[in-house]
Amino acid sequence: MSYFGYVRLPMKIQRGKLYAVITGDIIGSSRLPEVDRRRLHQVMKRGSAKLHKAFGKAVPLDVDIFRGDSWQLLVADPIKSLRIGLFYRAFIRVKMQSNKIDTRMSIAVGTIDFIPGNRVSSGDGSAYRRSGAALAKMLRPYRICFEGIEKESEQRLNAVEAVVQLIDVLAMNWTEKQAQAITGALQGWTQEKIAKSWWENPITQQAVGQHLDKAGWYAVANGLRFFEDRVKDML
Repeated sequence: MSYFGYVRLPMKIQRGKLYAVITGDIIGSSRLPEVDRRRLHQVMKRGSAKLHKAFGKAVPLDVDIFRGDSWQLLVADPIKSLRIGLFYRAFIRVKMQSNKIDTRMSIAVGTIDFIPGNRVSSGDGSAYRRSGAALAKMLRPYRICFEGIEKESEQRLNAVEAVVQLIDVLAMNWTEKQAQAITGALQGWTQEKIAKSWWENPITQQAVGQHLDKAGWYAVANGLRFFEDRVKDML
């Protein structure tokens, strides 16, 4: 049974196909009171359902949550991996109603060998190994890193990583309302739709525009276009 309320058939892994695996953990979750840790777990599960609704087949399996604050996600379309990771990060911040709650994440593109029982964290393959290793060696102050396919040139990978780091710096400073506006923008919604779909009460389109401006969305959007074009070239 998935978080989405239905039973999933075993996922068929395509040999030789490139996937993205995102491995993450919540920063400072062990210092949260028990009630907030329980709430965080529920928010992460709800975020999994939102990812599937927003990105469809690109997110074929539930986010796998383990060891309390660690999580792993399989992305069938690596081009969308950064967009999907940012959405999940922003969703957690909004629903926890705190800009102090954040997650680290490591995105790696590679092949998948198997995923037993559709549990993402039980899978194996180059994407898994490189994603987990990159998160383990990630140093402060970074909260996002990207591992492209191994055959890519170092120059191209360094350019993509530099853009990812710049987006990361902006994301670190998103307020709850800015993160909420960002979740809509990441889905390609207009400001009008974001305003009407505001999770509490509808707000004005002008207010949405202000939140996106302060969140640096214009820079994030340009960075995402660069990332997605470069990853497309890698596949």
